[in-house]
Amino acid sequence: MSSRDTQRAQRRENPEPSEGQRPVPRLIVLWIGVLLLWGVGYYTWNIGAPLTGGDSRTAVVQEPASSGVNGEKLFTTHCVACHQPTGQGVAGTFPPLVGSRWLLSDPSLPIAIVNDGLSGPITVDGEEYQGNMPAFGDKLSAEELAAVLSYVRGAWDNDAAAIEPALVKEHRERYGDHDAWSVETLGERFSLPE
Repeated sequence: MSSRDTQRAQRRENPEPSEGQRPVPRLIVLWIGVLLLWGVGYYTWNIGAPLTGGDSRTAVVQEPASSGVNGEKLFTTHCVACHQPTGQGVAGTFPPLVGSRWLLSDPSLPIAIVNDGLSGPITVDGEEYQGNMPAFGDKLSAEELAAVLSYVRGAWDNDAAAIEPALVKEHRERYGDHDAWSVETLGERFSLPE
């Protein structure tokens, strides 16, 4: 191969790549700036607006201003894992709330169970359950506890009166930090369903 052919072959080859400093295109920098300004503006514009979720096609149901506590949301947050969204519970493990006389009878009984907890066996609709109901008295205010109990007493096919926060406060004043109830200790203080 002659030197002339070698030179021609070298000219045909692409140059070796090199690491260089290429600036980011101005259009990209401008676009990022516009997006940042829009995001900050959107966030600033919506400060203080309630975070209701959904989109423009989803109707958002607001709670009445007087109550301020949503019993259904509290049920979903604290109770649905055991008692299920349908209130049917889990057979043999967690008792149902639908049609339960423990829930629908004297309101002081479910207040005691949910506020202080329940330990040991309980028979609901002829089936015995051995679980433990945790106490929610230290997690929920009197208004929240009344709201969640009122929700389950009126949800599904249940048709019992709502529970007022004053009844929860009265229970807390009377029994203080009571340990978890058993069916026997509940029977000593409250009228149990038959």
